[in-house]
Amino acid sequence: MTATESLPALDAVRRELEIDEQAPGGHPQVRAVLTLTTNLDLAPARLWPLLTRPEQLEAWYGPVRGELHEGGRFTAPHGASGTVLEVEEPHRLSLLWEQIGEEDPLQIRLDPEDDGTTLLRLRHTVLVPRERFDRGGPGEVALGWELALLALVAHTDGWRHGCLAEAPVPTREWMRGEEGRRYLRAWSVRWAAEAVAAGVDEGVARRVEAEALRSRLASPQEA
Repeated sequence: MTATESLPALDAVRRELEIDEQAPGGHPQVRAVLTLTTNLDLAPARLWPLLTRPEQLEAWYGPVRGELHEGGRFTAPHGASGTVLEVEEPHRLSLLWEQIGEEDPLQIRLDPEDDGTTLLRLRHTVLVPRERFDRGGPGEVALGWELALLALVAHTDGWRHGCLAEAPVPTREWMRGEEGRRYLRAWSVRWAAEAVAAGVDEGVARRVEAEALRSRLASPQEA
């Protein structure tokens, strides 16, 4: 990505959403695959320690404790925990992500670009009850990853060439302020649009967009 392809920070992330409905045992569920993709101004080898070493994770994401190797268990902020399934240094990290009673596959890929930057792809697959999805939609999960990516970018100055500006650090104070609320609203709108494109009724998508935003604004927390 060159300086002439400058993107606003809000649009430096590409978003994809796949949805299908299931009904095991007669209980309606939604399988949603959320993918966030962005380019960062660091090579994979420089980004890798920031994702796999607890002391470096703490500097931008928060305290992560445990063993970050294949088969290792860990705990993360906001009540999350998990298991490391596969590691392919410095390109791929596959996890079983556990939060609010769910266990979901999470994969992070770091692919080198010809200009020395990295294409980072975060892919989180969630299986949730239909009723819960209709309340919170994809934004319930996606906004947390938007904040995490923004924190990583702010820590690394990883969008300097793409956005020609510093990324804000998503602290609690920032999220309570005007700029933070603008980001959260914009992210919510974008994920609602992805939900509509994936087949969700537009009225439902807009309602759950508003609910996900209300929930995040009511209890802002650092990424």
